[in-house]
Amino acid sequence: MKSAVVSIAVIVVGFLSGLGLAHESHPTHLPDPHDVIAFRSYLMENIGSNAKEMKAKIDAGKRKEAKLNAQVLAIHATRIEALFPTGSTTDSSRAKVEIWQNWAAFLALASALSTEADTLVIAVGQGTESEVQAQMKKVFSTCKSCHDQFRKPEK
Repeated sequence: MKSAVVSIAVIVVGFLSGLGLAHESHPTHLPDPHDVIAFRSYLMENIGSNAKEMKAKIDAGKRKEAKLNAQVLAIHATRIEALFPTGSTTDSSRAKVEIWQNWAAFLALASALSTEADTLVIAVGQGTESEVQAQMKKVFSTCKSCHDQFRKPEK
């Protein structure tokens, strides 16, 4: 499993390096990819930061600039399954044990996020304003649904 995480890290690092880490305020240091919980937390925070930044850009009419953020969401969404190897939780992790108890439901939401994020990239690039807003809501709704079921609240 560690080799899968390392492979993901190499892909993500290469992708993010080419994008300038996508969103402006993201730190330039990736955690050790062997520390799956820290690495997962980093990438999930990156998803959240890019989502907020993307929404602000879209709301400001800067769709061309927002497309990069949407692409980051889409690429990270494809990695969710690999970021949750069996039992990878600690007291500091916000991952609930329900992830592994309801693995099929978790994977269904991860797959839905990937699909919705891909559709968002297309909408941001080519869609009408109402299509972009509707698709952004679908992405955020999918995130919320997963968080409601599988993420512990902040302490």
